[in-house]
Amino acid sequence: MEDLVSTAIRSAIKHAKRRKKAEVTRDDLLIGLLQTVARFEIVQIGEFTIDLEELEEAHTEASRDDAGRADKQKVAYSPKASAVFDRAARMAKRDNSSKIGIVHLLVAFASEDNMVFARLKEKYGISGVKWRSALSTWQPASLGMIETGAKVSSATRSAKELSDKEFFTPDEAAVFLDVHPQTIRGYIRTGKLAALRLAGERALRIKRNDLLALLEPYRPEER
Repeated sequence: MEDLVSTAIRSAIKHAKRRKKAEVTRDDLLIGLLQTVARFEIVQIGEFTIDLEELEEAHTEASRDDAGRADKQKVAYSPKASAVFDRAARMAKRDNSSKIGIVHLLVAFASEDNMVFARLKEKYGISGVKWRSALSTWQPASLGMIETGAKVSSATRSAKELSDKEFFTPDEAAVFLDVHPQTIRGYIRTGKLAALRLAGERALRIKRNDLLALLEPYRPEER
């Protein structure tokens, strides 16, 4: 579990920096936790199936307007995010665990009112009791299994399944161009890559021709 927690922390810090914030908020931390245990951008915890791609897009869009200047120094945890760690540590102790696990951090959000968890409550009908109950029997996959699953998915979709598509999700676009999914999302946020939304939905779609337009002839430097 220690590796998963470390990965989640790094993910939360990266998310805060992408939003050009000097503090890691509770929202950054929760998204970092969910990203770490997601497979194919889906998190399955008990009865709840969470679409992480939609959740992250909604949070990034909502926080874009008030984004400040990026801090070149190391980011710090906000007091409320630090309180989540303190609560998780108490839960780990009651759980007779010598270390904080990713499940303890997720359970610590049961009583939180931050934007991302509030959205989960609204969209998926999650309550504090239901969240704790779902996590009481939940076991996250190991980091190796998650990474292996992602690689298998990419390899499968990179051949026939993408060859005839005209519209791509961000993850499919990343496979199509053989780049990281965050590279695609970065292109969309900066306007380098055009994207469309499904009517009434937050899910993004990208045209094949817009992906191909990112490619340009390679010209070796003249000596």
